[in-house]
Amino acid sequence: MNKLACLLPASERAARQFEKRQRLLRFLREEIWSTPDILGQVLRLHSRQAVWKSLRQFESEEIVRCHEYIALGGKILIWGITAHGQALAFNPASETARRHYFEPSKVSEFTLRHSLDIQRLRIAAEAIGWTDWRNGQTLGVIGKGLNRPDAVANDPAGVKVALECERTIKTVKRYQAILSGYLQAIKRDEFSRVIWVCPTPDLALRLRSIVCGISSVVVNGQRVPIDPHRHHARLRFEDYEAFAKSTRAPP
Repeated sequence: MNKLACLLPASERAARQFEKRQRLLRFLREEIWSTPDILGQVLRLHSRQAVWKSLRQFESEEIVRCHEYIALGGKILIWGITAHGQALAFNPASETARRHYFEPSKVSEFTLRHSLDIQRLRIAAEAIGWTDWRNGQTLGVIGKGLNRPDAVANDPAGVKVALECERTIKTVKRYQAILSGYLQAIKRDEFSRVIWVCPTPDLALRLRSIVCGISSVVVNGQRVPIDPHRHHARLRFEDYEAFAKSTRAPP
């Protein structure tokens, strides 16, 4: 506890601890697990010592647990929400408990890289006014042949957007299926547009060329032509840095 916190009344210290706990639980309710660095941003703590002290306290309350992986070129510690933590992370008046909780055996090195990038994008987005961020894995059942986005959120203008974190390029055939699913979802008003976010501007440019080069997609067994003027207006391609600086969706 820092010197300033020691000077606060006990009731205010308790309120601050409750607020930190709720921020952590609400974040991990969707993301399930993360690193101390990212959770430090969620908790709004600026020193490693303060982050670790808080995480160890929450571990003693059995709402999170820690696991060490050998990945990303070394050892990495991951903190994840427990079943008990999920039971405390939702509002009983308006929500139901999530079924997902941290299971270390289900986290691979590829999952680590991809999921941590999505979490960093989430924190950057929420800092500039994005709201109601939902991890794609918590969206429930997705129709056959349709694509599950990495996340869905409302941009600062209140427009619902599907987000894809694209670290590597897939085949054109796969993008045809993904594009078909997204255009159908947009037509059903599930969201208004799709943003693909890539690590670099070069990769974002190449992905845009591939996806926007698709001339037709299959919908219910029928090949449907793409209208660039109408359909491409619903698609955006950005790099991580540009996305973090975006303040609104395009008109």
